[in-house]
Amino acid sequence: MKPYLALFRSNLQLTLRDRSVLFFNYLFPFLMFFAFTELFSAGTGTAVAYFVGTVLTMGILGNGLWGAGMRAVQEREANILRRFKVTPAGPLPILIAAMLAGWLLFLPVVVLLLALAHFQYGMPLPRNWVSLLIMVTLGVFAFRGIGLILASVTNTMQEAMIFIQLLYLPMLFLSGATVPAAMLPTWAQTLGEFLPAAPLVKGFQRICFQNESIWQSDNRSAAAALIVAMVVGLFLSVKLFRWEKEEKLPRRNKLWVAAVLGPFLLMGIHSAYTKEHLAQNEAFFRDLERAGTLLIRNVRIFTGEGPVIENGFVVVKDGRIVRIGSGPAPDPKICTPMWWRARGRRCCQDSSMCTSTWEVRRAFRIRWTITTRGNPWNMPRRRCCTAG
Repeated sequence: MKPYLALFRSNLQLTLRDRSVLFFNYLFPFLMFFAFTELFSAGTGTAVAYFVGTVLTMGILGNGLWGAGMRAVQEREANILRRFKVTPAGPLPILIAAMLAGWLLFLPVVVLLLALAHFQYGMPLPRNWVSLLIMVTLGVFAFRGIGLILASVTNTMQEAMIFIQLLYLPMLFLSGATVPAAMLPTWAQTLGEFLPAAPLVKGFQRICFQNESIWQSDNRSAAAALIVAMVVGLFLSVKLFRWEKEEKLPRRNKLWVAAVLGPFLLMGIHSAYTKEHLAQNEAFFRDLERAGTLLIRNVRIFTGEGPVIENGFVVVKDGRIVRIGSGPAPDPKICTPMWWRARGRRCCQDSSMCTSTWEVRRAFRIRWTITTRGNPWNMPRRRCCTAG
């Protein structure tokens, strides 16, 4: 146990001194979080939870591929690993200590990100804390295992950089980690299902955005793939471990990377055959568009069976009408960052025939005009205030 603890402390100290690891592990996820919430106008509330999952995935990618993979190559090239060769510690304690150190250093990112999303953007805290912690743990260990196997099969830092970028960049742009998958072409969505980040992104979104548990069927399959990648990556990294940079591996050993990616390739083949991922991506994106709270005021409301409200307001939350009233509307600053002024136009009972143009104001005082048709938030036909 003492070798593990000593290596664990040493790993923590060396990691905190590495600026590139600190950037990809801490600074980069928070920069992307602010960019996503503004770029996609997430506002406040439930919609922010969607991007919490994507940012957690990006942080894990950086933690695993750069924090474990590239750093292992750097230590071998700088002859740091050579010093451990004469000690009783073998490859297994060194690699386990590296994986545990990366996991422990990533936990503050999770806590800070959730706190920022909750207190700054009003995101409800996840209901399934245990499921979220398990998914984070499996993601960190799996991607650090992938990073370690990439470090094991490459001979130089330049070669490792190429391999990591070939895997890192497609996962960023095709798996839904940066752009919602439903916005991509069909072929790109299918290609993204073969990448290791795809099940991690969807797992986080189900847990954070849809409050699912990791024990549900889709999340169980994602967790199983991550466990297999973690075990296989650690096993092969121990077998292919090299102490000195002069030790070179033949090119055929690079095929071992396919063994680590095997579970994700099988999941991609299943998704390409069933095409279930297309409907899932569309459902995620539809829920994202409906998420949040809208305040519509100064509107005439036809309630169907009840009386007509000449000058009323409607509060829409997550695509459903939660409150209808007459007289003064709630304060928009308290209710929502987005409010719609209908300017006395009417809301009709049959929304499929309604069209109207409203002025929309955001909290940051940007104005534009949009036209709504049909029933864009899938509201009930009765007491509908989607158009006028």
